Amino acid sequence: MKIWKRIGAMTMVMAFSALALTGCATGGSSSGGDSASGDGMNIGYVNLADTDVFCMARESALTTELEGTGYSVSFSDGNNDNQKQIDQTNAFLAKGVDALILVPADSDAIAPAISAANSKGTPVICLGIKANSGDFTFVGSENYDSGHMQGEYMAEHLPQGAKVLYLAGTAGLQHSADRRQGFKDALEEAGRSDITILADQDGDYVKDEAMRICDAWIQTYTSGGKADFDAIVCANDQMALGAVESLKGAGLLTNAGEILITGVDGSDDGIQAVADGYMCQTVLQDAAGQAKATHEVLEKLKNGETPDKEVIVPFQSITKDNVADYQK
Repeated sequence: MKIWKRIGAMTMVMAFSALALTGCATGGSSSGGDSASGDGMNIGYVNLADTDVFCMARESALTTELEGTGYSVSFSDGNNDNQKQIDQTNAFLAKGVDALILVPADSDAIAPAISAANSKGTPVICLGIKANSGDFTFVGSENYDSGHMQGEYMAEHLPQGAKVLYLAGTAGLQHSADRRQGFKDALEEAGRSDITILADQDGDYVKDEAMRICDAWIQTYTSGGKADFDAIVCANDQMALGAVESLKGAGLLTNAGEILITGVDGSDDGIQAVADGYMCQTVLQDAAGQAKATHEVLEKLKNGETPDKEVIVPFQSITKDNVADYQK
């Protein structure tokens, strides 16, 4: 029987503590599912943050992918907190899950969680973000590639002497650094040393924070009612959409394409913004593709096979030229 649940870290810890105190044993979820029925497994899923639009889209895609397959999955919200993710992992391990899916908030800080799982012999899938140590299978896309695709687009479409503003992801996280480096490397490889990055600030992947930063940038980098910059490059779609709203509010984006704005994820809203011309590009991170690849890894684990160490699901650049192919 398949069971989908979402439970918080404190609830999980309290529930497992109560089981330990009463001496109860359970082979599955508190709703009565089998831990590892004949056609599935009992999975613990530690999300990066439920506030992240793409993380939730990927979680939804996995739910759809596993529908009717017999897998039982319990979800938890790491809330972008390293210690919370470790605690949630330990709670799942205490329950005796058959496998763990982790979306690390930080590639280094997740190490104790993976080590704990490895010591119990519990297989780990790092989904979307690689850990820097431990035994796990990585399923996802290379974040460097998404930034590189943004850089390739800007190198091709920006005028000589262009000026760019860069909205980065959360500071200190490897995927944020990878996307930024990919962007910069692509400009260098294209010989576009004439492009100047006027400002580079962390927007934490959040739309409202991106709007706040862009509002401040507009005060600094506009003159005579015109922008003194040609593009805003954003590490995800939510920040790109925030940039669009900020520029519209300041009257700097009265016509689509006046300022080139690019994001990452290929969210529904991001794709629509590309179709409308307000974003020039979104780089699709394939949630459904990652979900399918995760299912395939779980099948190998269930059958006693050894999965590949990495299963890469490529990013895809979406622009006005191909956006119709991605609209629902």
